[in-house]
Amino acid sequence: MLSALLLAALEIRGAVLGPGGTPLAGATVQAGAARTTTDAKGAFLLPGTTGGRVRISAPGFSAQEREAVAGEALLVLLEPEGRGAVVEVTEGSGYSSQDGTSSTLSRLEVYTTPGAAADTFQAVKGLPGVSNASEGAELFVRGGKPDEVGIYLNGGRLARPFHHPNTQGGIFAAVDTALVTKVDFIPGGFSARYGDALSAVLDISTEVAEPVRSTQVMLLIPSQGASLDRPLGPGLLRASVRRSDPVLLDKWYGLAPTFEESPLSTDAQLNWQMPLGGAARLSATLLGIRDHLATTVTLANLQDTYRNRNDSLVGSLQATGTTGESFVWQLVAGHSRFHQDWSFNRWGIRTREATTFLRAEGTWMAGPGHTLEGGLDRDHTQRDPKGAVPFDLANWNPAAAGRTFAYAFDAGRTGAYLTWRAVLAPRVGLSLGGRVDRYGLPRESTGDLRATLSFLLRECSTLRLAAGTFHQAPPLDQLDPHSGNPDLRLLGATHWLAAWDSTFKAGAATWNLRVEAYRKDYRHLVVEDPILRYVSTGRGEARGLDLLVKRSAPGWRAWLGYGWLDTRRREGRQAALGPVPTSVPHNLTAVSIHTLRPGLELAASFRYATGAPATAVLGATPNPGGGWDPVEGPRFGDRLPAYARGDLRLTRIRSFRGVRTVLFAEVMNVLNRHNAARYTYTPDFATRGVEESYFSRRILVAGVNLAW
Repeated sequence: MLSALLLAALEIRGAVLGPGGTPLAGATVQAGAARTTTDAKGAFLLPGTTGGRVRISAPGFSAQEREAVAGEALLVLLEPEGRGAVVEVTEGSGYSSQDGTSSTLSRLEVYTTPGAAADTFQAVKGLPGVSNASEGAELFVRGGKPDEVGIYLNGGRLARPFHHPNTQGGIFAAVDTALVTKVDFIPGGFSARYGDALSAVLDISTEVAEPVRSTQVMLLIPSQGASLDRPLGPGLLRASVRRSDPVLLDKWYGLAPTFEESPLSTDAQLNWQMPLGGAARLSATLLGIRDHLATTVTLANLQDTYRNRNDSLVGSLQATGTTGESFVWQLVAGHSRFHQDWSFNRWGIRTREATTFLRAEGTWMAGPGHTLEGGLDRDHTQRDPKGAVPFDLANWNPAAAGRTFAYAFDAGRTGAYLTWRAVLAPRVGLSLGGRVDRYGLPRESTGDLRATLSFLLRECSTLRLAAGTFHQAPPLDQLDPHSGNPDLRLLGATHWLAAWDSTFKAGAATWNLRVEAYRKDYRHLVVEDPILRYVSTGRGEARGLDLLVKRSAPGWRAWLGYGWLDTRRREGRQAALGPVPTSVPHNLTAVSIHTLRPGLELAASFRYATGAPATAVLGATPNPGGGWDPVEGPRFGDRLPAYARGDLRLTRIRSFRGVRTVLFAEVMNVLNRHNAARYTYTPDFATRGVEESYFSRRILVAGVNLAW
């Protein structure tokens, strides 16, 4: 459940390049009192440094100050003196992480966020624009649903990223943070490179720049794991295995009586990369996931045992290289298999799914300040569901009407994109991109145009204006030609946003600020229909404001994220434009990390969110087949209580005879607040109760991480 800090992250490394990307030897790199120079390859290393502001300088070049993150490679391009500040050309919310103003997370930030359990998705949930009203790992971004987020691992699409997937979503991600090197979260206005995503993109990489030998072992009560990096000649093998069985934790805190089978989960990951000569490189990724549990739960008014067993295997092969001095290319091929069997009373689904993903893309530096990026991608999915679920997911009465699945079908998509990035003037940049996609099952083609205009107001202060159109296929269970409607239109959205980000110093502290206002308009959302099952007559709108503030100073770093959201949708059983489960107006996350003395760190976090919308049940009527059917009030006219949680962690880092030890103790939900996950009812719907979230009690967790 929790992982420890990597002591290997207590260093700053990277490379300094000059004009044309040539290595710049002899450049000076300084962070506080630490100082070094680059070698013949432009590389540098500052050991024993926890990150912060770094100054890079060289004779004849304009010096730069950059925000470095310990354990993450820093790539610096120095320009000859006299050129002055030049705008950086990016898309939408996808800012550079160089100065810490973006929604990009480093591995160290994932590890050091209290309450995130060192989980990538849980850490991303603390960023502005993401609703934080539940404890699941799924991402509700700016009024969108989790299936509107495109998730990638090393260039390949990752369709099933969670442990224990169920009707409420998984709690933790299946990708081990110990192998993660970069996490890009783009909450809106993302580039034309990404297709079939309506709201946001989460792009995870486990690639490393240079081979380094290391071994880690993590031991704590709910989970255990090990990871290693092994150079193989010029190549590198990275491996990780984790196992989580919280049976002791469940017994200590009174959860065990609800489990017939404790929620056991395992995952294993292999990454291999090998240079092919010149600048070309071949890499492979293999990720295996397995879960099972059996627990007593209450859904609406029915209490019974929920059983879930699933396993998945994801593999991908990636080749990258350069042709000449100005063209970079990449080829990706991936395949995944997913099996799941879940049951609850008479309801349940057994799903078999296989997906193939292909991508070919290239980037051409066409001249000073001009870049062209383009590519082709293709994905194909075969699905075989069998079982039944209620038509109304608010009524799990065994006698209620249900939707039956017993067939197989295919779905596919082929797309192409092209993006032009240009520095129109030293302080003005433009990104203009377009993509086309052809969807097989709905037999529909789309064309999207996306643009971002960037203005450098002053050094370290940028204004961006972005707009674009986006498309995505409806969920496969709705497109299903047997129990759905294959003639549904493709979901569509238009993004508009204005963002300002700035970096400035105040004394010894560095401040990063980002403010972003946005609007999204949805079209062709899926509405339930008594005759056609589903129709594409829905629509929606979302507007909001996101704020991200970071402060970094010797011995103390902190950040605060806030998001305000106003969203309404006509979708599902919501007959008119109104609130939906994603309508969570206020989300706040505050994190503070203090170095008490070298090697001793105290971290605290607080999360708050408006309670998620819920549909009140006003009464019940007897069902002719038995049991009771609910009489509902206005759709999502009620709310759960507000969500609030505080977490506290103490970390001790030591090194002895080459073995680096990290000891930690964390109190999760230190305020012992009993947060609500959903409302439940007695069998006749006469009395309403609350099912509490998993961490709705004060929990103490301790562990140790060993690295050598």
